[in-house]
Amino acid sequence: MEYQLKPMEKEHLPALAALERICFSDPWSENAFFAELNSPRSRFMVALDNTGLILGYLGLHYVLDEGYIANIAVDPLFRRRGIASALLSDAESFARRADLSFLTLEVRSSNLGAQALYRRHGFAPAGRRKNYYQNPAEDAILMTQVLKKEEKPE
Repeated sequence: MEYQLKPMEKEHLPALAALERICFSDPWSENAFFAELNSPRSRFMVALDNTGLILGYLGLHYVLDEGYIANIAVDPLFRRRGIASALLSDAESFARRADLSFLTLEVRSSNLGAQALYRRHGFAPAGRRKNYYQNPAEDAILMTQVLKKEEKPE
């Protein structure tokens, strides 16, 4: 399957909000995505097929040298085709260019498939957020990919 990654644009917002409703029990609204369009410290990339259909997206926030993956979603009809992996690789490349020290994200403790994907991309469990998710209530596993080793003073 051919697809390309492009920065999120205003025309993508209705489809992104619809994808959120399919993928998440507490979805972002179209207005939440709109707020990200002009944020100087966020980067949202969409995966589009050759007809312009949104297959998935990844949203990244960064502050100082820290990167936080807010969301990653792939349409269930197009999963297991490398789209999430491509989005994660793109986020990592951006993070390295931006000289970020790490990327971090939360994932449902029951979402073993996503956790395995993140591990393949160098993320490791770094903590647990009790009852982070609702509908249903569930803990989040905090996973972090270290991009720069902290220099220790001599």
